[in-house]
Formats: sequence, C-alpha cells, structure tokens
Amino acid sequence: MIVDEPAKRGPKSLSAGNVGWHPDHMTTKTVTVPVDFSEVSIAALDHARWLAERLSIGLDVVAVTTPRYTSVTAAALTSLVDDRLAGSGATQRVLTADDDDIEGRLVAEVLSDPDALWCVGSHGRTALGELLFGSVSADLVRDARVPIIVVGRHATTRKDAKVLAVAVDGTPLGESILPAAVELAGRLGLRLRLLQVGTAHGPSDTIDTAYLSRLSDRLPDPDNADYETLYGDADEELVSYVERRDDVGMLCMATRGVPAGARLSVASTALRVLHHVTVPVLLLHPVDVEIEPTPEEAFRSGTLVDARRRVVVGVDSYVASAPAVEWAIQEAERLDAVLQIVHTWSLPVAPGAEYGYPMMADIDALRSEALDEVARTGSAVAASHPSLIVETIVAEGDPARVIAQQSDGALAVVLGRHHHGRLASLFVGHTDASALHRVTCPIVIVPCGDRT
Repeated sequence: MIVDEPAKRGPKSLSAGNVGWHPDHMTTKTVTVPVDFSEVSIAALDHARWLAERLSIGLDVVAVTTPRYTSVTAAALTSLVDDRLAGSGATQRVLTADDDDIEGRLVAEVLSDPDALWCVGSHGRTALGELLFGSVSADLVRDARVPIIVVGRHATTRKDAKVLAVAVDGTPLGESILPAAVELAGRLGLRLRLLQVGTAHGPSDTIDTAYLSRLSDRLPDPDNADYETLYGDADEELVSYVERRDDVGMLCMATRGVPAGARLSVASTALRVLHHVTVPVLLLHPVDVEIEPTPEEAFRSGTLVDARRRVVVGVDSYVASAPAVEWAIQEAERLDAVLQIVHTWSLPVAPGAEYGYPMMADIDALRSEALDEVARTGSAVAASHPSLIVETIVAEGDPARVIAQQSDGALAVVLGRHHHGRLASLFVGHTDASALHRVTCPIVIVPCGDRT
C-alpha cells in the first residue's frame, strides 16, 4: 500500500484553471498500456513496467481487435506478455471493437476506469503524417480528456531520473497539467521543475522568472520544486533541455487537442515535442478549461464545414478505381470544384511474426505503401489535368467512416464498384448497407469491372 507523506508546509490545494488537486485525490491503482503489436507500442511496455514497479501498483496490458480475431489476438498477447514482461505480474485483456473504431473503444475504456494511468506508445508523427495516417495515441489524448503518458519513438526510460519537468506558458490551459504532474511527481519521488520558454531575454532575470516564482509558491510542496526559464522556440528548447539534462525523467504538458488537419496551419508544440523528445510525455487535453478555437481549428474539427466546392472520390488503387477517378475528374471540372482523392488502409490480422502476433510485422511499410498509392493517383491526375486542384488524403481505419466524414459539405462522393473493391461494397453491399446513411451528399457508384 502506498502511503503519501504530507507536504512539508502542510497540505495545500492547487487550482489550475478549473482543475482542483489535493493529496487525497490520488487513486491510481494500475498502469494500463494498450498494444497493437507495433514496435512503438511494445517499447512502451518497458516504461509502463518501470512506472508500475516505481509506484508499487499493478500493470495491465490490453489489445483491441474485432470479434473475429479475439482468439488469435489473445494468444499473441499471452506470448508477448510472457516474453516481454516475465515476472512482472502483469495482467492482460483483449477488448473488442465491433465497428473497427479502435480509438473509440480505448476512449471508452479510459473513461470507465478512473483508477488507471494509461501509458501509450506513439510514432510521434508530424502533423502531415498524422493527417495522412491518423494517430490512435493523439486521438486518445484529444478525446479522453485525462492525463495520459505518451512514449514517443525516441523516448527512453531514465530509471535514475530525479526530476519531473512541467512546461507552462502562463495560461490556464498550460497550468491545467499541474495537478496531475504534482501527483505523479510525489508518487514517483521526483522533484518538480517548472519550465517556461520565452522568445527573448528580458531586461532582468527577476522579470523573466516572476511568473514561475509565483506559480511555484502555489504548489503543495514548494520546497520540492524549482523552475527555469528557456529562450527560443518552445518545442526546440524543451527537446534540447531534456536531452542535455539527464536528471529529467518525464516531461508534462497540456495540449489544445487540435485535430491533425489544423496542425498544418496551427502550431502544436506538444506534437512537435513528442516527435523528438527523449523521455515520455504526460499529456492532457483538459475538459474544464475554456479554449477558444481558432477558425482553422473550428474548420478542421467539424465545428465548421469545409465550404469549398468539392468532389470526393474513394480509391482502392489507381488502376482498379480508374473509371471512378475519371468520372470524378469530369464532375469536378464541370462544377469547378476541388477533387479530393481518399484512400484508406488498415492492419491485416494474420499470425506470423516472431511471437505469432496477429499484425503485420512492418507497420511503417504499410503506411508507406498507402502513401505511395495515393501519391501515384494524385500525380497521374495532376499531370493529365493541370488546371484541376487535387488533394490527396490517406487515413487508417474504417473506409465508411472516413468517407462519411470527408463527405460533409461535399458536392458528391464517387466510389468505384468492382468485384474486389472495398469502398463501394461497404456502402452498397448487403453486409454494411447502413453505411450509406452516414454520407451527407449524393453518392455516385461507377462500375469498374474486375481490374486490379
């Protein structure tokens, strides 16, 4: 049993934005780590084990699959836990997602267990990469609205670390991470360090650190905290600071939870940090802090609809979907509209890797193949129709859901219908006719024969 020692100056409450904290609120009983059998998710197991051992709490490993592959996923999960977490006492669970909505299933699980600290592996992709391929870890942070530890591809576990660093910026949003950071630092036995990044040196150090000094004094245990001011671009300075200070074991940040598409025009410091930082990051997209969205964020998040004249065409491959693409081109030119070419991909479930994992061994290769496929289609269309505005979109997940989301505000959705086609069969086939009702604009089904 963990007994939390009282703060040296007596228990104080900390209010960050609309988030309250008090030592009695510490209820974390397990560290839960979801795995999809990719390299980054398996790497997160090492940090999750360290956390569980340091906190003296349980370790729980979960995998999400469809009902059809429950048995093979359970067998693969057992092999993984036995090999990677031998002697840890870790438990394991297989969750099922009937509609292939892995992120949604994980969010529901996060919200159903307030006593779990989630530790998620992430590729830490750039904004463009997330827009093209999606990111379960980013979606989980954005939608769950609870603190989640994200282990990026460059992150390592610093078992001898003595500091938990917290990036703040003087806003209620930035400070909303403090309650979780204070709790985690106390339970891990780490010193809290507040970091603020300024754009240039002020006239005196007193002015630079005044905010951090006041914030530090509000902490429940000010004697176990310090602060430091950095100068330059926030993401670069934070990454550099963590890299050269090997006493820092984790970085904590709040994020606006900006949808991936908006990050192409709206800077996301948290995402850029995660892409490069060498320690895990505790991220929070707060639910109770008022955040006014920018027009770009509102547009990308669905609060506003893309009002441009658009024709959306779903493709399996350029060769297989060529008739549908040609029809969409003619319609886009006739309507003076943007042509959006959408391609989706998903992880095939099949035994085979070193541990018999029910996933493809090289997930990055699948992503690259999907990107290459849609790039070939986009390049071919742009070359033959130079006056047409062409946009390409690649997304991981359910094709019906992706197409339906993209259809909002569009003039038409065009799908190819052929023997091996996935997209049209999802909309007009007997197995998923309900998907038709998700689309909010006319659907055109173009026969494509049996070409592959």
